[in-house]
Amino acid sequence: MHRYFSFFLTAALACLLLSSCATLKDEKSNIEPADWPEELQKRQQISSWEIRGRLGVQTKDNGGSMDLIWQQSGDDFTIRLLAPLGAGNYLIQGEKGAAEIRFPDGTKQWVDNTEDIFEYVLDVKLPASAVRDWVRGLPAGGLSTQSTVWNTKGLIDRIKQSGWNVEMRKYSGDKILVPHNIYLSRDDDSELDIRLLLRQWLVDN
Repeated sequence: MHRYFSFFLTAALACLLLSSCATLKDEKSNIEPADWPEELQKRQQISSWEIRGRLGVQTKDNGGSMDLIWQQSGDDFTIRLLAPLGAGNYLIQGEKGAAEIRFPDGTKQWVDNTEDIFEYVLDVKLPASAVRDWVRGLPAGGLSTQSTVWNTKGLIDRIKQSGWNVEMRKYSGDKILVPHNIYLSRDDDSELDIRLLLRQWLVDN
């Protein structure tokens, strides 16, 4: 009887230790990792890339999702948003200062400020340069940062910037780990929910 009790006690202690280790492994920190400046510079150098995935947007008045193809080469970019069931697509082509948007009905509009392109397409004041940084696992350069939480790999897990709450999840990659799931929300708009689920990440420096 004593032998069986010792066995179960040992097993229970092992499970407790494993549980503790798992808890420690999953712990996140609000302390900036020592190697983050080097990591930051490496990510800022990602200037030519392509992402493919799904963009979902839910607002107070409407919601939906579209396939996303975003190609970036320096300041030049092409963004395609493809609506489901053949409902048409948006084509956005631009450079540092301006962009042209082609709507599903074939009409075109010239936008003098590339920051506004998502407002024309999604009816959401979502700064394009911020999204370009967030998909690379970076803080948005043009926004002030209120808080940052780091994951166990020393990469951004959550960041709060100028009213935006950004979650960066499911990092993967060969040469550099990049987020594949990005969730956006705002403190001043509880009904806004934006999700970027990236199936493919191609980096060409």
